[in-house]
Amino acid sequence: MKISTWNIRHGGGSRIDAIKAEIDNLRSEDLLVITEFRSNKNGRSIRNHLTSLEFNHQFVTVEDERTNGVLIASKEPVSCSIDNALAEHAHRVAIVLCKGLKLFGCYFPQQKEKQKVFDYFVSQCTGLESAVITGDINTGLHYADEQGASFYCAAALKALQENGMPDAFRHLHNTAREFTWFSNAGNGFRIDHFMVSTNLLSVVKSCHYNHGPRIEKASDHSTMSLELNL
Repeated sequence: MKISTWNIRHGGGSRIDAIKAEIDNLRSEDLLVITEFRSNKNGRSIRNHLTSLEFNHQFVTVEDERTNGVLIASKEPVSCSIDNALAEHAHRVAIVLCKGLKLFGCYFPQQKEKQKVFDYFVSQCTGLESAVITGDINTGLHYADEQGASFYCAAALKALQENGMPDAFRHLHNTAREFTWFSNAGNGFRIDHFMVSTNLLSVVKSCHYNHGPRIEKASDHSTMSLELNL
């Protein structure tokens, strides 16, 4: 199973053609998680384009045109929902049931608000044998996923990874350093992740980034892809 995730930055704006061109490059995937998606004119254009590529099963976490949410697009039937237990952050997490997996497609809030979402995942993923968390987590590990130690909630991310949801990229690439987003000051950060249940590590075939969309300014984030031998 091939899954890709990408933050398209505030719904896409004037970059809509470049975004659709990048989606063309993801046509071989089985499921896409698109974050900072907006249910506006651009959003409708993206969804129509996805349908033309046979991503016929789609779900959005929020219908308000001004709110960033998550779009799930799948070639196979999936069951999707949000969880109102997340309260004001419910639109930030799409819950997807497919092929025996429970996948959480995410767009995390900023700063200390992230802790609420991390607490939710600890409660939801503890004991799950086939879970995947992916998307713009807005957090990494100090000194490993950034040059310094500026991340909020880095300890919460580390605890989640060490308690049943390890980092698929680190599993395959150990200490390799790649950055998926850069600040205006030019500092790089790895904030887009795939975390999988421990027992899924044995079926992780590949996990990698494509920095082209960020370098070419289709978005300010790189895309990330995971392949599982299910």
